[in-house]
Amino acid sequence: MSGPDPSTSLREWSDALAARSPTPAGGSAAAIAAGLAASLVAMVAGLTASRASYAEARPESEAAVERAERLRRRLFALAQEDAETFREVLDALALPRSSEQEIARRNAARDEGLKAAAAVQYELLLLAGETADLAESLVLRGLRSAVGDAAAAVFLAGACSRAAYWAIRSNLRRQRDDPEAERMADAALERLELVEGVETRVRLRLAEQIG
Repeated sequence: MSGPDPSTSLREWSDALAARSPTPAGGSAAAIAAGLAASLVAMVAGLTASRASYAEARPESEAAVERAERLRRRLFALAQEDAETFREVLDALALPRSSEQEIARRNAARDEGLKAAAAVQYELLLLAGETADLAESLVLRGLRSAVGDAAAAVFLAGACSRAAYWAIRSNLRRQRDDPEAERMADAALERLELVEGVETRVRLRLAEQIG
C-alpha cells in the first residue's frame, strides 16, 4: 500500500496510516503535519493582510500567503512520495538472498531505496524549516489575535523537522562511507538546529505575552 493520492481527504490519509500495512508511515504523517502547519501560516498571513490596521505588514503577509500555499501543496505531495519510496525499500528487502550475488543485488537495491527515502525526508525538513520561519515572522508581526495559531504552526513544523531528521539518520546509517550521505546528514542537523532555535524564540515570545 503506497498511500492515498495527495488530493484525497485527511480522513482517508488517517485510515491509510492506521491500516495494518508498513506504508504509509511516519514520514508521510510528518509531511501531512507539516502541510497543516503551512496551512496555518497561510491562514494567519491572509488574516493579517486583510486587516487595515496591519497595512504596513500587508506586502510581507501577502508574500507569506503565496509561499505558504506552495509549501503546503508540496508537503502534501511529499506524503505520497515518502510512501512510494518506502515501498521501494520494502520491495528491495523482499528480493531473494540465496547466493552472494543475490545478496549483493538486494543490498544495493536496499541502500539505493534508503538513500531515496532520506532525500524525501531531507526535502521535508527543509520545507518544514521554511514553514517555521514564516510562522515565526507572523508570531512577531502578524495579527495579534492569531499569534497562537502562528505559534502552533511553528511547533508543528518543529516536530516534523525532528521526525524528518531522525528518519534521515536512520535511512543513512548503513552508508557511512558515502560522502553524499554524510553531507546530507550534516546539513540536516544544521537545519534542525535552526528550526529548534525558532521554537525557542517563539516560546520566549509567548511567555512574554501570556505570562
